[in-house]
Amino acid sequence: MKKVWLRGVACLCVLLSCTRVESDEAGEREICFRGNVLELQQVNLFGSRAGLGSGDKVQLYIVEQDEEGLKLPASEDFYQMSSDTDGNVNFEDGEKHVYPNNPINIYGFCCRGMEGNPVDLSNVPVRVEGEQKSEDALLRSDFLYVKSEGRHRATDDAISLDFSHQFVKLQFHFRTDTPETVDLGQITALEVLNVVREGNFDVTTGELTLGDAVDDIRAQPANESMVIVLPQKVKGGDVLFRFVQSGKERSYSVPAAGMSLEKGKLYKCDILINQYPGAGDKDVVISTRVEDWDESEPPIYIAFEDGQNVVATLTGVSNGVVVNRADLYLSSENKVHEKLNIPVIDNKMEFMFPREKEGGTLQLNKAHFYTEAGDEFDYYFKDKELLGDNLDELFLVAPKVGDIWGDGVIFAVGEVTGYDENTSSFVTDVKGVNAYRGRMVSNKALGKLAWCKSGAKGEKVSVGANDENNGKTNMVALGNFIKINSDELENYPAFMACADLGKGWYFPAYNEIRCIVANKDMLNVKIEKQLGDPISLVELYGSSTEKGGEPTHYIGPDKIGKTVYPYTKMSSAKVRAVRAY
Repeated sequence: MKKVWLRGVACLCVLLSCTRVESDEAGEREICFRGNVLELQQVNLFGSRAGLGSGDKVQLYIVEQDEEGLKLPASEDFYQMSSDTDGNVNFEDGEKHVYPNNPINIYGFCCRGMEGNPVDLSNVPVRVEGEQKSEDALLRSDFLYVKSEGRHRATDDAISLDFSHQFVKLQFHFRTDTPETVDLGQITALEVLNVVREGNFDVTTGELTLGDAVDDIRAQPANESMVIVLPQKVKGGDVLFRFVQSGKERSYSVPAAGMSLEKGKLYKCDILINQYPGAGDKDVVISTRVEDWDESEPPIYIAFEDGQNVVATLTGVSNGVVVNRADLYLSSENKVHEKLNIPVIDNKMEFMFPREKEGGTLQLNKAHFYTEAGDEFDYYFKDKELLGDNLDELFLVAPKVGDIWGDGVIFAVGEVTGYDENTSSFVTDVKGVNAYRGRMVSNKALGKLAWCKSGAKGEKVSVGANDENNGKTNMVALGNFIKINSDELENYPAFMACADLGKGWYFPAYNEIRCIVANKDMLNVKIEKQLGDPISLVELYGSSTEKGGEPTHYIGPDKIGKTVYPYTKMSSAKVRAVRAY
């Protein structure tokens, strides 16, 4: 049995270090704890921070484990802690509690407003507030729980109690691109609808059982608002939340597959409200965007936009490609627009057309398409104006060598499968979605750069960049070499200059620069002509590929496929960046 001595007040410290205190009884000592309750209960909703307040309770069950089998907590293992104004948590009975060296297991929870030892630890009633318009209401709705994963023994170190959130927080952030027509200060109501607010918690297992009744939760109507709910599955098609802005009610319904609200997760809802002038027929279109956020479920991106619903048709789609979803990247004279996750049915897509003025048009710069087979690809447009009149057509004909594509020019169409030495061009597969894949060379010339600087770790040894067809593979090999050898990318100027152009750009492999030079006229890329017969007067183009420890340079444009020596890794050569599309 556990022994208790009156030795003054023992402090259960939260977020502070604690030390062991030996008792007068041989082999028995006081066990101290540290926890993260204060950190978890801090809220920053209305400009202040609120943690544990005076009188808040922490229910802790310290179970002496004097036998092999796991022993679950009972009423006699209960200790109620009371927090003070400084945030420390003390045994409420004012006694010092000393335990023998038998191992202990720890169970506990913190829930504002709940005091004393529950009658049935396997069925503790829990709930969230129906009105959550203040910090205090949010904290009363929170439920923190701790359960030791293994047995603890008295040591010189304090036992760390890592409480975790058992419920779910929804965070709403409202914004607008049209402040002249949308006043976010006029959000007068915000509610989470038809959710279960009550349940029973099993302290011994950490499992929650939901009740049957559903109710609404009213939140603080503001640009930034938060609500705590019980973890649960929301049925597909149900309205998750509603709000009123400038007298107009808006609501969000979850997708048909439903939506899981998982315990210990924060769901960020980024809500964009736009109202475009002179848009003709009005309609409300709701779209969602999925993004990762820490370890939680993805946040939700929701757009409520008043505008004209239009239909655009995809034509010339490559054989075997079925598009079922699209992201459009558009621009007007003053703004950039993204229309995401647009459903595509029978090559037709319906979306909200955000006109800034009556009769206004939009420039379509790029689209990202998702196929029924699970593939996806980018498609770039040049001088494509959308009128928004339901007659717009997007021609998705497969691009060809020489087409302007994003920030470059295509030099290989299709998925690369090899290199043809006779024609100095890549062999590619252009069936199905591969018709929309290939490689492009940057419009931007990067000047003369060295493969590496003197003193770089890879100056005199191979870094493993031996791929002749794919410079991206060589970039990865260099990255691994740099990491293993504590080197820096700055020591490899040609690689760094290509990477600095942005995501996906790389220093081309030997056959890639050969192909570009061989097709220079078709690509309309400025490739300097040979200056004379002597090799010393020839324009030299660099590649990322190593051979025999040195980079495999390329002489262009006439001496096809010739490796140049005595050029070394420190010799300067002209650089063109490449990217797969």
